[in-house]
Amino acid sequence: MSLVKWTFLALLVLPMAEMAALILMAWAIGWSWAFALFIGTSVLGLLLLRKSGRGHWDRFRQAVSQRGLRAIHLETPGVAPIVGGILLVFPGFITDILGLALLVPPVRRAAASRLREARVKRNGTSDREVIDLPPTEWRQISSRSIKYGPKRYPKRPES
Repeated sequence: MSLVKWTFLALLVLPMAEMAALILMAWAIGWSWAFALFIGTSVLGLLLLRKSGRGHWDRFRQAVSQRGLRAIHLETPGVAPIVGGILLVFPGFITDILGLALLVPPVRRAAASRLREARVKRNGTSDREVIDLPPTEWRQISSRSIKYGPKRYPKRPES
């Protein structure tokens, strides 16, 4: 399933699941405690985002503006607390659990490895340096020319 379909499905299902989680928490600990926990986790998320620091925010914003959401890697310093803080600010207990989980290093490493495995499975490679080109856009050269320096090849005629 594509990312757009998963996002659309999540936007439909997540609010309903959050409402169910709120009702279950209110039933388990009481409405006033559930509401206090609801507000408390949002305040905790705001404090976490404020503590993240300007350098982390600038690096995060620059990476997202250049490469989009694919730039978010949980191993990058400062990214997991920012994403965790954003998830804590969102109202709901499910997003709060996910946000708090990102603050625990072993859970963060496990989530990063799962995301990496999913990307490798979907793309077929984990190497960010590999660029897939159509056959008309490249040509093979001998290892000798690489070893002794590049040769000047004439440009291919346009077809």
